[in-house]
Amino acid sequence: MKKVTYILVVILLLLSLLISSCVAENSSAQKDSESKTIINDKQEISEFADLRQGLLMMQGKSLRDMDLSNKYEVLLTATFDTHTQWPPKDKLPEKFNPQQIIEIGKDPGLQIRDLHKQGFTGKGVKVAIIDQPLLLGHEEYKDRLEKYTTIDCEGVDPHMHGTAIASLLVGKSCGVAPNASLYYWAEPTWKQDYKQRTLALEQIIEYNKDKPLSERIRVVSVSIGYIDSFDNLSSWKAKIKEAEANGIIVVHCSHEEDKDFCGIGCDLYKDRNNPENYNICYFVGNNPYLKFLKLLYVPIDNRTTADFQGENDYTFWSKGGLSWGAPYLAGVIALGLQANPNVEEEDIYKYLKETGTSFNGGYIINPKAFIQKIKEMN
Repeated sequence: MKKVTYILVVILLLLSLLISSCVAENSSAQKDSESKTIINDKQEISEFADLRQGLLMMQGKSLRDMDLSNKYEVLLTATFDTHTQWPPKDKLPEKFNPQQIIEIGKDPGLQIRDLHKQGFTGKGVKVAIIDQPLLLGHEEYKDRLEKYTTIDCEGVDPHMHGTAIASLLVGKSCGVAPNASLYYWAEPTWKQDYKQRTLALEQIIEYNKDKPLSERIRVVSVSIGYIDSFDNLSSWKAKIKEAEANGIIVVHCSHEEDKDFCGIGCDLYKDRNNPENYNICYFVGNNPYLKFLKLLYVPIDNRTTADFQGENDYTFWSKGGLSWGAPYLAGVIALGLQANPNVEEEDIYKYLKETGTSFNGGYIINPKAFIQKIKEMN
């Protein structure tokens, strides 16, 4: 009965959302092509405007001559990058500081940086990402990248998505587990086929064979859901089950009982270490069905990630997607595996909920309490 109820609620949730944020985040090409006009004919910007310089140029728009001095609240919801060309200071709100916002957004929040100071950084834990082609030399993660494998996308330029995901997982300033060792598989999501992703996971399973626990890839971050229109979905689902049977924790964006997660965000100038300052993510909004699912909630809004355009470039995303949640959750699990390498996947999700802060019928993860619980079980 519990399982039937769960399935019904999930169906309602999916109908309510209409489309998973994971689909919306599938590729930079898709994301860019769907970007709406961000400056109207009256030279005004709207809430949640995407002000990345590349998109502005593609649309023949510019901020340089605009007067944004009375747009403080709107600008706080904008997405922009280190290439964005702003108007002169006298045409910007006095309190609006793009560089400061980028720095604020690098903080994972929920006391993750306190755990780093205590030595819980993911050191000694091997993690993997399966995503789109990566900018290999970005300052955020270049020292953590142990192995880079391409499947059916050799020679393809770096994409936005994978670069962002890598920084959220192991980035030195953005990441939850900045000292974990990263093994990266690049694959062509734009082909709308799970074949390459399945092969990547198969290679991860093979990599782990006959290795001691300390040398295995323990967690895989996959920022995509189950998309029925993609080819070879059944093979992908079966491979996830096989990976889990071989002790690999696969964090992905599909609905799966007891492992579901959703997004939250902390207003820019509030204390992001305090769970009371978090709200449901912008993408989901006030969805009435979420409270029935007892979800885990992780920060995805108002985050800064590495940018694929250059090795020292960054993007601030006011509005995140579930894609940003997978590497965050995978990073917290990596910290837990550092504290106790022998903990099982079932116990990890159990403890994440037991130690979490009550929120919207579910639990905002509490990384500090989770690590303490994990240590006690060692």
